[in-house]
Amino acid sequence: MSQVADILTDDGDIPLWIDIPPGYFALPIERIGTGLDEAESILTDVTEAGQQPLIHAVTGVLSVLLTDLAARGALYCGIGRHTSPTDGSIVTSSLVVSLLEFPGTRNPRLVLGDLVQAKADASERGQADLVDLDGRPVLFFERTRQLPTPQLPGQPEVTEDATSAVFQLEAFVPSADGSKLANIEFSTPFEEHGPQFRVMMAQLALSVSFEPPPEPSDFTEKIGQVLG
Repeated sequence: MSQVADILTDDGDIPLWIDIPPGYFALPIERIGTGLDEAESILTDVTEAGQQPLIHAVTGVLSVLLTDLAARGALYCGIGRHTSPTDGSIVTSSLVVSLLEFPGTRNPRLVLGDLVQAKADASERGQADLVDLDGRPVLFFERTRQLPTPQLPGQPEVTEDATSAVFQLEAFVPSADGSKLANIEFSTPFEEHGPQFRVMMAQLALSVSFEPPPEPSDFTEKIGQVLG
């Protein structure tokens, strides 16, 4: 795990601390247009001419996605590239961290209970597990979704009803007084490799802090004690 990273809001306040694992490249949540323009310029310079239209298409899609995520309270969005421990293949994924705030205080277990009910009411099917990590409740929600297959330049044409399987694993971590809720969402199109990231998600959930955390060395030791 990397050292504890703080996530900043526009006004410079620090609402949430979380330990982002290595292998993730942060995408801009603020000043999205400028950040993606810079990324596109760099990638275009090092990419073959035949692949350059693909870069523009991807950054265009990301612009829409990141704007929507920012509007829904996202504080961090990262794209990851990992080596599978089972067969050595390359696995890509996305990681989104969001923060919700509620008026007043409430039992955090009731907050998570209401969340499970809300997902059931919305017909979101998946495996929900409410567990205790280091003495606080955490909700994990795991599922495989069928999402529309995007049409990318230079790639074979896809039909309108074509879908692709995406593995998703969410962790919901409430504050002690139930006034805040951190949501960590992991997604990968490599469905068969998705379960390999359960431990990483548990570590991420454990690292969430709504107050300044201990020193990174103590924090890492605590993670090892709980998960080991």
